Amino acid sequence: MRLKHSILLPLFLLSGCAYDAVDPLSLAPSGPYASWTPLQGNSLVSSRYCQTILPPTFETSDLNLAELLDIALQNNPSTKQTWAKARNAAAQYGQSLSQFYPGVKLDASYYREKGTFISFGPPEPYYYTQAGPDLILTYTLFDFGQRTAAAMTARQALYYADYTHNQNIESVMQTVMDDYYNYLYQIAIRRANEANLVNAQTSLDAANEKFALGLAALGDVAQARTQYLQSKINLTTQKQTVENAFTQLAVDIGLPANLAFKVQAMPDQIFADPLLESVEQLVALAQDQRQDFLAAQSDVLSKEATLLGAKRAFLPVFSTTLDAGHYWFEEGVDEHHFHWNAAVSVTFPLFQGFYYRNGIRKAAAQLDQSKAQLLQTELTIVQNVSNAHMGVKTAAQNLDDTNEYLKAAELEYNISLTSYKAGTATILDVLSSQSSLADARSKKAGSQKDWFTALASLAYATGSLCSNPKEFACESE
Repeated sequence: MRLKHSILLPLFLLSGCAYDAVDPLSLAPSGPYASWTPLQGNSLVSSRYCQTILPPTFETSDLNLAELLDIALQNNPSTKQTWAKARNAAAQYGQSLSQFYPGVKLDASYYREKGTFISFGPPEPYYYTQAGPDLILTYTLFDFGQRTAAAMTARQALYYADYTHNQNIESVMQTVMDDYYNYLYQIAIRRANEANLVNAQTSLDAANEKFALGLAALGDVAQARTQYLQSKINLTTQKQTVENAFTQLAVDIGLPANLAFKVQAMPDQIFADPLLESVEQLVALAQDQRQDFLAAQSDVLSKEATLLGAKRAFLPVFSTTLDAGHYWFEEGVDEHHFHWNAAVSVTFPLFQGFYYRNGIRKAAAQLDQSKAQLLQTELTIVQNVSNAHMGVKTAAQNLDDTNEYLKAAELEYNISLTSYKAGTATILDVLSSQSSLADARSKKAGSQKDWFTALASLAYATGSLCSNPKEFACESE
């Protein structure tokens, strides 16, 4: 009866696995036109397990950029992913160090045998029992540096994951800053469109008034009305653009897009007087601070250690084993002393179908790939710094020029409108100056956004969004 149960229980436990092995296609969609539905009993992870961390003043005050960055670093899913990858790499490095320690294993057994003893008389049954533990200790004495190479590979892979996490933090910070300034820019464009609509209404009223007095043709009214409707459409469209910018900002800081919050407005007056170092100095700074460049360097070192390990993989490994235990037998009989045995062995792979030779080639190819990636990263850094350096200068110049442009456009519009009312200018002069004023407002808002985003781009390009990376001060906690 016990034998029957012992056979049926494993069959019962493995029945589900056996069904999946026989028909694994049942776990896939039934066709290219069909979607997959989870089987009954499957549980899906819900977003309710992801806690959102918000500051106490989230709903009561306007959030500044620093508060938005703090929210993003605590809630953005991408930083959580790279943090988990870094912890995984740390655990793998810890596992690689286990080879330097002796392995200890407890091997306990119970053996029961029933047999038949045949002699000159009738067969007689007999029972034999053996039970006892064995303590087994194994240790690698010498392996020509294979353990060291594996540990070096894992350690540099850990640094790569750490630097990648740091770089992801900077990427999130830059994304949030771009979203923040883009949202404020879209709000500024909406306000500019509102002002443009007011100007268009003023021009239309002037045209209607002159037409009612018989001092203007109907074409003046038609042209002014066309400009008015154009401004109205632009304002309506811009409201949707503002909403899109807000939802993008919310998603990138790790919040639901339908969660309402307010941010601080852009200052009315912005003064730009950049004092920049040379491109060469900024490139040197970036090479010391850019986390992706440091990660690429660690990846090269990791691949070098992998190649070293591949070259040593076919060398002999000397190891030792110590086995000690005590056994008990039938009817209370046991060993009077502990038994033990010790052995020293050597493993020397002589031939395995060119496996080790191709392993060296594979590791060498991976190293070449990592070196090429390091070079590509360095070239990208130089390009980013050069573009950001020029971007700051351009943004500063545009900021001054657009302020003057707006003043000139406002003056031109007021003069043309006054002249039109006095009969010394045409409606085309008014509409032309009105278009210039609308363009000046848009360019001023764009120059303000470009100034802040240029500064953020330069900080990102030089790796300055985080503190000194050599002190591991760039963390998401």
